[in-house]
Amino acid sequence: MFTFGPFHLDVQERRLLRDGALVPLSGKAFDTLVALVEGANTLQRQQALMERLWPDTVVEPNSLQYNVSLVRRVLDGAAGVEIQTLRGQGYRLIAEVVRTHAHAPRSHVAQRTHFCKAGDGARLAFAKLGDGRPIVKAANWLSHVELDWHGDVWTTWLELLGRERCLVRYDARGNGLSDWHPPTITFDDFVSDLGVVFDAAAVERAPIIGICQGASVAVAYAARQPERVSALVLVGGCARGWRVKGHPRLVERFEALMVLMRQGWGGRNAAFRQIFTTAFFPNATAELAESWNELQRQTTTPDNAANILSALGDIDIRSDMARIRVPTLVLHSKDDAVVPMSDGVELATGIAGARFVPLDSPNHLLVPDDPTWPRVAAEIDSFLTQETLR
Repeated sequence: MFTFGPFHLDVQERRLLRDGALVPLSGKAFDTLVALVEGANTLQRQQALMERLWPDTVVEPNSLQYNVSLVRRVLDGAAGVEIQTLRGQGYRLIAEVVRTHAHAPRSHVAQRTHFCKAGDGARLAFAKLGDGRPIVKAANWLSHVELDWHGDVWTTWLELLGRERCLVRYDARGNGLSDWHPPTITFDDFVSDLGVVFDAAAVERAPIIGICQGASVAVAYAARQPERVSALVLVGGCARGWRVKGHPRLVERFEALMVLMRQGWGGRNAAFRQIFTTAFFPNATAELAESWNELQRQTTTPDNAANILSALGDIDIRSDMARIRVPTLVLHSKDDAVVPMSDGVELATGIAGARFVPLDSPNHLLVPDDPTWPRVAAEIDSFLTQETLR
């Protein structure tokens, strides 16, 4: 661990604190800060930094410049801390840095991965991170319980949810480490699989966080098994799928996407997958886009991607929402291009007492570099803390 100015940098746990508060910084930006702190007050050559940060990839200097700008943003205003730029040469962090003993690694460093079987025999992979009272994350659009830790999208989410809790998460059938050849892939399968994971992980009762399709799965499960669910956190979700909405142009668009998925999803050329990346993250950096494109390719087959998208068209939890009686937090980006905010409003309106938080973001999936991330983290952490005290 390093201490400088108001900051504490825990390299082992990949956490940056400012005056005791968590500062969102992940991926290459975090690694950039580590490199600058370790070489504080000396010139860190541009080429050496690029070789350290991207050891197996050829990148342009602007990739490094972008990550340095992210680091500058979180260091802004701290007395006695400054990043100097020596044009054409590199960067120097000016700060009085003290190295202290690192804390023992958190339990999530050694992730516990398990397998169980659904009622129809489909294999499901689930993992436990951290210790404490459980929280269950419903599976969302394409995941991989092992690879998620190494990308730029999910790391900070998992750290947030696993802090002082035992986070249970799993890969939906058809992707990740779960069965790539299940008997069926339907929305009802997704709901029943969540119950299988509850049982396999020995979770008697817990809050569920549902992101994207996971929000609908979480609501449906909570309506059918109310004694197992203590609270709901729903992010970027909907009450009705694209087929259920019945808009001809919407149906036509998704049917065309499924045809293209079967043809172009699995290739090394990410041009087709980029369509989804751009929709999820309209202002994504080249690094984030590359990471998400590759994660999508590695998590499932072309046919499964299309079948999962088809299953999402059948979502209809309107009757389920009316039966929810647990505390519910709904968050949704105002300019979400994947699931319009009107869907989030419908979701929150249909659940009695649900709290709705609109977010000033175009991103469907919130990432740490998003200006709204601190609010997202604070809202979820506060909500879960209150739920724990009930």
